[in-house]
This record gives sequence, C-alpha cells and structure tokens, in this order.
Amino acid sequence: MKIDDEELRAVSTVAATEARFVPFGGTYKVVPRERLRAAGWRVTKGMRPMTQVTPDTWVDTETGEIITKTEAQKRGIKLPMARSNSDKALHMHACILACTPSERPFVSYLLKMRNQRGGLAAPLDTILDRWIAAACLGIRSTDKARKRKQLRATIERRKLMVNDTTMAKDLMILNPNITKQEMIEEAANCTTRVICQSKTTPAVC
Repeated sequence: MKIDDEELRAVSTVAATEARFVPFGGTYKVVPRERLRAAGWRVTKGMRPMTQVTPDTWVDTETGEIITKTEAQKRGIKLPMARSNSDKALHMHACILACTPSERPFVSYLLKMRNQRGGLAAPLDTILDRWIAAACLGIRSTDKARKRKQLRATIERRKLMVNDTTMAKDLMILNPNITKQEMIEEAANCTTRVICQSKTTPAVC
C-alpha cells in the first residue's frame, strides 16, 4: 500500500514541535466523579479522589526558557498538550457507554481501527463494508447501502469523526515518531483485525 509522503511530513511537524517544547511541570487535578461514572467506574462515597497530572509549564529545549501556557498564547506558540493514557481511556469508555447497546459493538470496532495519525487504518467505506460482512450475515445486497448509511449516521450522531479520514480530536491517536514503514505495516495489519461482537448485543441489520 502506498503511503503519501505528505502524511509523513505532517506527522513529522508534530514531532518537531513536541521535541522542542517538553512538559516541565504540572498540577494534579481531581477527575470529576461524573466523568468516572460516565466511563463505567463504580463510584462510592468513601472512594478516594482520582487525580491526573495536567502540564502547566514547558521548557524550550532550544533556548532553555521555561514557558507557561499564558505566555505561549501571547507569543503564538502552539504547545503540545500531552494527554495521559488514563485520560484517553476514560474518554474512550465514556464514548462507548454513551451509545445504545446496539451501537456499542460497531463503535468499539471503529475505535479499534484507528491508526496512529489521527485517522483510520483503512478507508471508511472499506471498514464499514467489513463490519457489514461480518456482523450482518445473510444481508441482501440491496440492503447494504441502507446499512452503510445507518452506520454513517451513528458516526455522525456520536461525533466520532470530523470527516471520512479524520477522527474527532479527543479520539485521535497520534504517534509523532511513526516511520513510513510502520505506517505501511499498520495499514496491512488492519486486514487481520477481528471484529469482536457481543452475543448479547447483536447488530441490527
């Protein structure tokens, strides 16, 4: 599969920014209990507060200068806003649990098909067709277009993507150090991923 060099240059630009401005300090912030509940956590009254570190200062590795978020905004500097793995996981689980039981298997599948460049590991129509073929056994060919439209409506309603190639910002996976070879392998491995669909929540076809 051919990978456009422009994709690699775009990811390299992110890498250059993150390499120059590195988080230097941060503050602990309590994760709201409502957010934990939305992600499926069992929240009790006696439970200790859950916290996450949020960067508030960065060091410019070229000048040695310490920069705050306010100073960066005044000077037009775009700082890398690193998100912890726990923060990403909370958001992803909340996104899935916000869906109806019939939507969750497809949404989980779509999220598994993300690449490390903010999009999907295959064209959206290809991913939709694979889901239909595996989850809607025996579907008539005349009904496939209707089902594809239904899945696209789920993506739009749940705000999973901003267009056919780009995930919503909070759901993006970005690896600024990815190589061209890894991008090719990522697309190839997409064809071997298995759709895991719960027997208790069958697809409505």
